[in-house]
Amino acid sequence: MSVDKTISLFQIRKEISECDQDTRNYGWIFSEINESAQQFSVEMSSLIDNEKYIIDIIFDNYREIPLLLEFVHPETKENGIKSAYPKAKDSFFHDYPCICNPCSRKSYQQYNRTAPHGDWKFTGWETNPQIGSLKNLRAILQAIYFRINNPQHYVGRMV
Repeated sequence: MSVDKTISLFQIRKEISECDQDTRNYGWIFSEINESAQQFSVEMSSLIDNEKYIIDIIFDNYREIPLLLEFVHPETKENGIKSAYPKAKDSFFHDYPCICNPCSRKSYQQYNRTAPHGDWKFTGWETNPQIGSLKNLRAILQAIYFRINNPQHYVGRMV
């Protein structure tokens, strides 16, 4: 399973452009795309507590497999640590830590054997009934943004 880098890059550029209105409305900040690493990041803030969240996104082999979504701590620049992640009252932000949805490569044991889901497979990730509407970058970023800005669900940064 290998997607040509130019195809993944073309797809992610298209999906980033679909975020233009949200970028203006919600203040999302996109980094430049590192084409060789197939990576970029998005910064967004919670209006509830002004916490800044940085999501590092790796898109190699995208759409064949889901994006690798990893939070980066805004102060220490460490990635993948619990304190880089938001905490919510639902299971979307999993204590593993990861985004617990088929849209997130990190939630699959196929990616990491300690991940929460051995029952999910990369192949056909977009048809997994658990995915909901999170089948593209805009929907994923909106799900994150709306959770960190919903006082009924958001409870701050994980510790």
